[in-house]
Amino acid sequence: MMIRGVVDLEGQMKKPAEKPRERKCPACNGTGFPVVMKPVQPGRKIYPTACKRCGGKGRIPEAAN
Repeated sequence: MMIRGVVDLEGQMKKPAEKPRERKCPACNGTGFPVVMKPVQPGRKIYPTACKRCGGKGRIPEAAN
């Protein structure tokens, strides 16, 4: 069994850094763009803006317990 890690300058093994846990943004359902209503006027286009809660990424960090 091989353990992966990083050796620091003193030759000591360090554990690899863990990625922060993330979950799907509930405001945009993980798309990065919030749901928009259909335009009132026919033929008018609505250009979506990035989700304000996740910044358009679609994922937000999980709360640390």
